[in-house]
Amino acid sequence: MLDSSHQYFFISEENQDRFVSVLKKLIERKKTKWLKRILEQIHSTALARLWPFLSDVEQNIIIGLLNPEASAELLPELSETERSELLKTKNTEWIVNRLEELESDDIVDILKGLETWEAKSIIRRFKKDYSQKIKELLKYPEETAGALMTSDFMAVLESATIETIIRQFRKVIEKDEVEDLHLVFVVNKQNQLLGYIPLRKLILEKPKKEAREIMSPPIITVRPDLDQEEVAKIFRHYDLISLPVVDERNTILGRITVDDIVDVMQDEASEDVYRMVGLAKEENITNKISTSLKHRFPWMLINLVTTSLAAFVVSLYQGVIKEYIILAAFMPIIAALGGATGNQMVAMIVRGLATGDLYWKRINWILFREVISVIIGSSVIGAIIGLAAWKLEGSYILGLIVFFSLLLNMIFATLAGAGVPLMLKLLRQDPAWGSSVLVSAITDMMGFFIFLGLASYYLIS
Repeated sequence: MLDSSHQYFFISEENQDRFVSVLKKLIERKKTKWLKRILEQIHSTALARLWPFLSDVEQNIIIGLLNPEASAELLPELSETERSELLKTKNTEWIVNRLEELESDDIVDILKGLETWEAKSIIRRFKKDYSQKIKELLKYPEETAGALMTSDFMAVLESATIETIIRQFRKVIEKDEVEDLHLVFVVNKQNQLLGYIPLRKLILEKPKKEAREIMSPPIITVRPDLDQEEVAKIFRHYDLISLPVVDERNTILGRITVDDIVDVMQDEASEDVYRMVGLAKEENITNKISTSLKHRFPWMLINLVTTSLAAFVVSLYQGVIKEYIILAAFMPIIAALGGATGNQMVAMIVRGLATGDLYWKRINWILFREVISVIIGSSVIGAIIGLAAWKLEGSYILGLIVFFSLLLNMIFATLAGAGVPLMLKLLRQDPAWGSSVLVSAITDMMGFFIFLGLASYYLIS
């Protein structure tokens, strides 16, 4: 674990280019001594931000200058692609030495990114008890509490005295066995969780008191199969720092710390944004072209189909468009405003479902409120565009067609923007999955259908 008292450089978006430039120049001029000094003052999180801007050769030089502890801390901070590329250049012994510096949850994350044979080879190099722990953690599915938890924690028997606990605590700290130790769990002889003791309380109590006398009951516990998104909600609602994971017999299996949940929240937010526009969660700006194409090509085909349907709707009204060419000028306006309204609703619904703020019982009220809001807003916008159409063509009928088309399409877009993610939720799919793409396609088709249908009926007849 890196020394928390160490003073590190503050690296931001504004100055990261300067740091990259300095590192490159020092490598180019072979100023190893100065390079090592600077690297000692760059935190692993910050170094991971600079990593994509360095060449493979530069990365290898830097990783060679970092001490085992620092290079170990860097591994969990890199993206899966970057870490995979780095580990390909290292032998098993180098990887094992670095992983031994990390907490079990970080070790598991890294092992899952390796080939099965390589992961097994590494696990065999750990001490027998610890390798068994890692094997148990690897069994839990991705994106569950079990996959997030670390088996590194401190637990004491309910009969243990305060002075005994403090001695045990000192040994743990001296051996650097557990990171982010904010509390001690209290268990019975069957290893069942009874409560916890915050460190502050531990220090202030009398040495002869027993753990059972000063412990607090657990606020909440979770099972290892709980979805990580639900775990994140629990942390947010209860303002937790650490959360115990227990089995059906209340036996403590591990703990989840708030730093892992911050990563989960960021990952979930990124995943929702990606999925709304049809990107896979594995998509990354540093991915290879072949990887990006594999993720994006299916949605390109879906977009082709949906836009073709919109084009088909337009083709049904070629006659009215030829006779009133001005209609072509207003078609993108109606489609764009409908799409924007629908996607705003998608964002609200997806976020509400993700944070737990949206309940099924509130949906009717929310839809009613949003439809009323859209009617008011679209009436104002529709009146402005309708008046513009009237002035351009001198036809109040065209102005009314534009007005009502915009109003109806935006109401429909609101309902579609709520309906698509809610339908996906009912089908037990991710509500964000392609919602934005689907809603845009639906509102385009409906917008063209309403506008050209009204124009065909009132202008031609």
